[in-house]
Amino acid sequence: MATIKDVAKRAGVSISTASYALNNQPNVHEDTRARILKAAEELDYYPNANARNLKTKKTGNVGVFIYGFGGPIFSDILEGIRNQLQKHGFNIIVTSGKSSSVLLKERQVDAAIVFDNNILDEVLIQYAKTSPLIVLDRTLESDNIYHSMIDNEGLTYQFIEKMIEKGYKKFSYLSGPKDAYNNQERLVGFKRALEDHKLKMNRFLEGDFTIHGGHEIGLNLNIETGHEFIFCANDESAIGLIQGLNQRGIKVPEQLAVSGFDGIYLSEYIQPKLSTIEIDHYGWGKLIAKFIIAKLQKTSADNLEHPEAKIILRESC
Repeated sequence: MATIKDVAKRAGVSISTASYALNNQPNVHEDTRARILKAAEELDYYPNANARNLKTKKTGNVGVFIYGFGGPIFSDILEGIRNQLQKHGFNIIVTSGKSSSVLLKERQVDAAIVFDNNILDEVLIQYAKTSPLIVLDRTLESDNIYHSMIDNEGLTYQFIEKMIEKGYKKFSYLSGPKDAYNNQERLVGFKRALEDHKLKMNRFLEGDFTIHGGHEIGLNLNIETGHEFIFCANDESAIGLIQGLNQRGIKVPEQLAVSGFDGIYLSEYIQPKLSTIEIDHYGWGKLIAKFIIAKLQKTSADNLEHPEAKIILRESC
């Protein structure tokens, strides 16, 4: 069985340097760290987690807390986070539900990234007293808490203005879950754009952010006279809506125009192709992880940026 001495010898470093690198300590040059991690992998060496935790009071784990595992959004964000953490020798622990609060309260992770509005603010504030925490789904002010947010309101406002410029008069909103932060902020931007142009919402359609939910609405939606535009709070709802309308022979956008939000890859393959607000979720995950790594290694961390986004106009409106 390989020892840390074997790893140090293969990497051409001292035992203390190998220990620093394997325990995610900051005072190791990145090229040296990479060489040590490669040597450990080649020797199939893993430091004893219990011994390390007792000595350093660090787990080497970064927790990502999400509200569910379905859909393509989280997979892209998580892959971006994993990509960066793995390069620097950190583990990623992804969880949802009741176990999230337990992990935070027991401090089983050295840092936390939270995209789950079911976790109470007080749990997050208590955790952040000793460890860095990034929230992606709410505004929470306290020491050691950082924010990286999609500009849901502003981007939705800009999109609706473009649709007004195209001549649409009847605007409806297909929502996600009412308590979802992204849904609430997108609805605010939608309403504000209409109010600023002296327009009223035509109808509010209650959805659940899923393709199935959008599909059910598409199958049962009463098609009104006059050209209606439906802004869907996410792409999955919009894709399901279009599928339901297509089954009924209702032409999009000729009879009813549709758009989404997120820019998932499926939006290019639905017919007609979906207009949307595209978020670089993979890039977002990478920049979040880079910030967390800098905090944990106590190197200089730039201001935490927000994800890149752009409006994509295709065939559906």
